[in-house]
Amino acid sequence: MNGILNCTIDELEKIFLNNGFSKYRAKQIFVWLYRFGSRTFDEMTNISKNMRDELTKMFYIYRPKVANVAHSRDGTIKFLFQLADLNTIETVFMPETKRNTICISTQVGCTVGCKFCNTGYNGFVRNLTTEEIISQFLAVKDYLHLWDTATERLSNIVYMGMGEPLFNYENVLKSMQNLMCDENEGISRRRITLSTSGIAPVIERLAKDLPCRLAISLHAPNDNIRSKIMPINNVYNIESILNACRTYSYYHKYLKITFEYLLLKDINDTDDCAHELIALLKNINAKVNLIQFNPWKGCSFTPSKKAQRFSAILQKAGLEAPIRARRGIDIMAACGQLQSHGREERI
Repeated sequence: MNGILNCTIDELEKIFLNNGFSKYRAKQIFVWLYRFGSRTFDEMTNISKNMRDELTKMFYIYRPKVANVAHSRDGTIKFLFQLADLNTIETVFMPETKRNTICISTQVGCTVGCKFCNTGYNGFVRNLTTEEIISQFLAVKDYLHLWDTATERLSNIVYMGMGEPLFNYENVLKSMQNLMCDENEGISRRRITLSTSGIAPVIERLAKDLPCRLAISLHAPNDNIRSKIMPINNVYNIESILNACRTYSYYHKYLKITFEYLLLKDINDTDDCAHELIALLKNINAKVNLIQFNPWKGCSFTPSKKAQRFSAILQKAGLEAPIRARRGIDIMAACGQLQSHGREERI
């Protein structure tokens, strides 16, 4: 039996045609799955009973188990989801006045091993399947009763949770195709952001396959600093990443690229670093998101106290450089704090 959430609408149409069903039924089912959140085929009342019975034999509709939910004082909610193989991942819901954002994971653990990030501290287990990625979005809507509500809905998705999305490219791509799908009134590509440590050749593939908002985890103005805190820089250095970003911008001029910059005391927060960063991003349609370091047990880095000064230098040079609001710190849900497969005691 196959997980129906693993199928794109094109794949589902082909399966239906091969099994004697009408092609348009795929569109109907996508509406039930993604617009109404159906968890069984019996709920799909505009489909015949015989077809619903056949679909139940052919497919299952996946949801992870909600193993734990933690609520922050600022309204952020962190979900611990248990997968079918008993591995766990974390997903974060961030409500705001004008939008609600879900931060989803793409791997169990992480392959990249950034020195400042809790997720990769205990290593990498495996990639998530397409249905495991999508079902985080659906399960959060289930839990919060956000189906068919006009005033409160999940309006934005950020692929910024556990894992490196571009090392799980095919599953991430299919998940975005399904969540953006016009047939189910999907989320606009302008409201989906993919964050990557900079897998240069795959960034260029994404530009051609399915563009969305792109966020680059840069965190340093030169290779010397970046390699010390992000070992992946020894494979894809800053020059290769920026060249890939220029290609991305060439195809999609309307999509400004965000460069994420985590400020670490006495490492990358000096005035010289700010001026280097300005020179580095010259002639790129860029925005810099300044992030304050969120401590976690076992990490030796210290938060910088120069965020305002660093931001002012960048903005004086014409770079948009907001300081990202810190969300969910009290429940270990902030940037860089998501934990790998249940390693530490849960809050």
